[in-house]
Amino acid sequence: MICANLVQKFFVEWVSAHSFDYEGAALMDRDPRVERIEQLIEPVLENEGLELVDIELKREAVGLVLRIYLDTKEGGISLDRLADASHKISEILDKTDVVTQKYTLEVSSPGIERPLTKPEHFKRFVGSKVSVKAKKPIEKRRQFKGKLVEAGDKDFTIEIDGEHFEIAYNNVAKVHLQVDIEF
Repeated sequence: MICANLVQKFFVEWVSAHSFDYEGAALMDRDPRVERIEQLIEPVLENEGLELVDIELKREAVGLVLRIYLDTKEGGISLDRLADASHKISEILDKTDVVTQKYTLEVSSPGIERPLTKPEHFKRFVGSKVSVKAKKPIEKRRQFKGKLVEAGDKDFTIEIDGEHFEIAYNNVAKVHLQVDIEF
């Protein structure tokens, strides 16, 4: 009976963590705690002229890690601004019980190959090269590298060797900018 209760509890937690919908355009399955953290910190970050790019909450060898990726609308963020944002985020999270376990907070820039996690990100980077990992195959493939040519509210289109692939946001496992560095 104890085993059945544990399985049921796990199932309920898993379903609740994988059932959100971003206005019909979920990009990735997200932990409800991540959604709540976003709601808490995004207004403060926007007030500071910062953009919330992504939030990850992962169990790693060191324990639970909360990673928050920030940028500016213009692109590029200084270490001083990241440090200030880290202090503000920490203060907000310390006043809540969103994450009840001990965790490590990491606040960082998204890097040159930044993830695209919201339709606004896709719209902003139309014309850029992207790498896409789909949840379900599209024309027998799950991975795509090409040029982002169009972005709407529910899907986006990439071009690979003259061929266009329309991908729904709710079929996206991961997308990031693809930067080719030539020497």
